[in-house]
Amino acid sequence: MFQGEYSNSMDDKGRVSIPAAFRDVLRESYGDERLVITRTPHNECLLAYPMREWRRLQSRVAAMRPSPELRAFKRVIFSSAQEYLPDRQGRVLIPQSLREWASLSRSVQFSGFADTFEIWDKARWEAQLEADVQLARNFELDL
Repeated sequence: MFQGEYSNSMDDKGRVSIPAAFRDVLRESYGDERLVITRTPHNECLLAYPMREWRRLQSRVAAMRPSPELRAFKRVIFSSAQEYLPDRQGRVLIPQSLREWASLSRSVQFSGFADTFEIWDKARWEAQLEADVQLARNFELDL
Protein backbone atom coordinates (compact mmCIF):
# COMPACT_ATOMS: atom_id res chain seq x y z
CA MET A 1 0.00 0.00 0.00
CA PHE A 2 1.24 3.47 -0.87
CA GLN A 3 1.14 5.67 2.19
CA GLY A 4 2.87 8.76 3.40
CA GLU A 5 3.80 12.16 2.00
CA TYR A 6 7.12 12.90 0.35
CA SER A 7 8.54 16.03 -1.24
CA ASN A 8 11.07 16.01 -4.07
CA SER A 9 12.43 18.58 -6.47
CA MET A 10 11.85 18.37 -10.20
CA ASP A 11 14.74 19.37 -12.45
CA ASP A 12 14.54 21.69 -15.44
CA LYS A 13 13.94 18.77 -17.81
CA GLY A 14 10.90 17.54 -15.85
CA ARG A 15 12.62 14.64 -14.09
CA VAL A 16 11.59 13.84 -10.55
CA SER A 17 12.54 10.96 -8.26
CA ILE A 18 9.78 8.63 -7.18
CA PRO A 19 10.13 8.29 -3.39
CA ALA A 20 12.19 5.27 -2.35
CA ALA A 21 9.31 4.04 -0.16
CA PHE A 22 7.00 4.00 -3.19
CA ARG A 23 9.60 2.23 -5.34
CA ASP A 24 9.90 -0.36 -2.56
CA VAL A 25 6.12 -0.94 -2.69
CA LEU A 26 6.31 -1.36 -6.47
CA ARG A 27 9.08 -3.95 -6.12
CA GLU A 28 7.88 -5.81 -3.04
CA SER A 29 4.09 -5.75 -3.46
CA TYR A 30 3.82 -5.70 -7.23
CA GLY A 31 7.08 -7.30 -8.38
CA ASP A 32 7.30 -4.68 -11.11
CA GLU A 33 8.70 -1.15 -10.90
CA ARG A 34 6.80 0.01 -14.00
CA LEU A 35 3.97 2.41 -13.47
CA VAL A 36 1.52 4.49 -15.46
CA ILE A 37 1.15 8.20 -14.76
CA THR A 38 -1.92 10.03 -16.01
CA ARG A 39 -4.31 12.90 -15.36
CA THR A 40 -7.23 12.49 -13.04
CA PRO A 41 -10.56 14.26 -13.56
CA HIS A 42 -11.04 14.57 -9.80
CA ASN A 43 -8.15 16.91 -8.93
CA GLU A 44 -5.52 18.92 -10.72
CA CYS A 45 -2.80 16.46 -9.92
CA LEU A 46 -1.35 13.34 -11.54
CA LEU A 47 -2.18 9.80 -10.55
CA ALA A 48 0.38 6.98 -10.67
CA TYR A 49 -0.76 3.37 -11.05
CA PRO A 50 1.35 0.23 -10.63
CA MET A 51 0.98 -1.84 -13.81
CA ARG A 52 -1.27 -4.41 -12.11
CA GLU A 53 -3.64 -1.68 -10.88
CA TRP A 54 -3.59 -0.02 -14.32
CA ARG A 55 -4.58 -3.27 -16.00
CA ARG A 56 -7.33 -3.74 -13.42
CA LEU A 57 -8.66 -0.27 -14.24
CA GLN A 58 -8.52 -1.03 -17.98
CA SER A 59 -10.51 -4.25 -17.44
CA ARG A 60 -13.13 -2.52 -15.31
CA VAL A 61 -13.57 0.27 -17.85
CA ALA A 62 -13.80 -2.20 -20.76
CA ALA A 63 -16.63 -4.05 -18.98
CA MET A 64 -18.71 -0.92 -18.38
CA ARG A 65 -21.78 0.03 -20.36
CA PRO A 66 -20.98 2.86 -22.83
CA SER A 67 -22.12 6.32 -21.81
CA PRO A 68 -21.09 9.93 -22.46
CA GLU A 69 -19.55 10.06 -18.98
CA LEU A 70 -17.51 6.91 -19.62
CA ARG A 71 -16.25 8.30 -22.93
CA ALA A 72 -15.22 11.51 -21.18
CA PHE A 73 -13.48 9.57 -18.39
CA LYS A 74 -11.60 7.47 -20.95
CA ARG A 75 -10.46 10.56 -22.84
CA VAL A 76 -9.16 12.22 -19.69
CA ILE A 77 -7.43 9.13 -18.29
CA PHE A 78 -6.21 7.13 -21.27
CA SER A 79 -5.20 9.93 -23.62
CA SER A 80 -2.62 11.24 -21.16
CA ALA A 81 -1.43 7.91 -19.75
CA GLN A 82 2.24 7.08 -20.14
CA GLU A 83 4.18 4.07 -18.92
CA TYR A 84 7.37 4.62 -16.95
CA LEU A 85 10.23 2.61 -15.57
CA PRO A 86 12.21 4.71 -13.09
CA ASP A 87 15.89 5.08 -14.00
CA ARG A 88 18.74 4.02 -11.68
CA GLN A 89 18.20 7.13 -9.54
CA GLY A 90 14.48 6.39 -9.32
CA ARG A 91 13.57 9.27 -11.64
CA VAL A 92 10.86 9.55 -14.26
CA LEU A 93 10.55 12.24 -16.91
CA ILE A 94 7.11 13.81 -16.69
CA PRO A 95 6.14 15.30 -20.07
CA GLN A 96 5.35 18.99 -20.40
CA SER A 97 1.64 18.34 -21.03
CA LEU A 98 1.24 16.52 -17.71
CA ARG A 99 3.40 19.06 -15.86
CA GLU A 100 1.12 21.80 -17.19
CA TRP A 101 -2.07 19.89 -16.28
CA ALA A 102 -0.95 19.56 -12.66
CA SER A 103 0.80 22.97 -12.60
CA LEU A 104 3.94 21.24 -11.36
CA SER A 105 6.76 23.50 -10.29
CA ARG A 106 10.14 22.53 -8.87
CA SER A 107 8.56 21.47 -5.55
CA VAL A 108 6.64 18.25 -6.10
CA GLN A 109 4.60 16.45 -3.46
CA PHE A 110 3.94 12.70 -3.57
CA SER A 111 0.95 11.46 -1.61
CA GLY A 112 0.12 7.81 -0.93
CA PHE A 113 -3.39 6.89 -1.99
CA ALA A 114 -3.63 3.17 -1.07
CA ASP A 115 -3.18 1.24 -4.37
CA THR A 116 -2.03 4.36 -6.29
CA PHE A 117 -0.23 7.57 -5.47
CA GLU A 118 -0.74 11.18 -6.41
CA ILE A 119 1.78 13.70 -7.72
CA TRP A 120 1.01 17.31 -6.80
CA ASP A 121 2.56 20.71 -7.04
CA LYS A 122 3.60 21.34 -3.41
CA ALA A 123 1.56 24.56 -3.00
CA ARG A 124 -1.55 22.97 -4.54
CA TRP A 125 -1.11 19.94 -2.28
CA GLU A 126 -1.08 22.14 0.82
CA ALA A 127 -4.30 23.88 -0.26
CA GLN A 128 -5.96 20.55 -1.13
CA LEU A 129 -4.91 18.98 2.16
CA GLU A 130 -6.39 21.89 4.10
CA ALA A 131 -9.71 21.47 2.26
CA ASP A 132 -9.61 17.68 2.77
CA VAL A 133 -9.02 18.04 6.51
CA GLN A 134 -12.18 20.16 6.75
CA LEU A 135 -14.18 17.65 4.70
CA ALA A 136 -12.79 14.62 6.56
CA ARG A 137 -14.07 16.01 9.85
CA ASN A 138 -17.56 15.05 8.65
CA PHE A 139 -16.56 11.46 7.88
CA GLU A 140 -17.14 8.76 10.46
CA LEU A 141 -15.65 5.31 10.13
CA ASP A 142 -17.32 2.56 12.11
CA LEU A 143 -14.63 0.20 13.36
